[in-house]
Amino acid sequence: MYKFITFFFYITIFFCKSCVSLTQQNSDTTAAPLSEQYKAYRVQKKRSLYIQNFDNRTFTPQLTGRLKEKLQAVLSTSSSMYTTDDKKTADLVLYGKILGYTEEPTGFGRTSQTPAFNLYIGASIYLRAQHEISDNTDDSFSERHEVQYSTMYNTGEPFFDTRFSAEERLLEGLANRIANILYDPRIVE
Repeated sequence: MYKFITFFFYITIFFCKSCVSLTQQNSDTTAAPLSEQYKAYRVQKKRSLYIQNFDNRTFTPQLTGRLKEKLQAVLSTSSSMYTTDDKKTADLVLYGKILGYTEEPTGFGRTSQTPAFNLYIGASIYLRAQHEISDNTDDSFSERHEVQYSTMYNTGEPFFDTRFSAEERLLEGLANRIANILYDPRIVE
């Protein structure tokens, strides 16, 4: 009887961990805090931001345009900066590299097909001031951060999801992480 209860306990724990992993949205930012120079620059006024297409180091070509669209959508709602299409007049330029994109199977179903996949994306972002920071110096600064985001999708019957919708979630999550890095709540309107 004791073996049966122990076995049932371990099966229950395994099942609960599996259910939690299906709903879990992992995200990670390996970024240093914003520099004091950047914070001082941003506090002065609402800044204009030009978003350049990211360099794509993966074998998935459509990621850069879609990431730029997601970044523009997320940063257009920001109260501390606004996006512009004119690079010459922008105060800040955001650019970067998509360093990694992977899709990994997480398990097999009853028919030996893979019903669930993890998607991972990693990027390196750079934020550069285009114009002089103060009246007497021409020092420009740049911020560099590494951002990662991952999500999961399931092609099995009860939780059917497509790869495209999972990629959209992945890019939205990455865009939100980038926006959170650039956010400074002390901006004077």
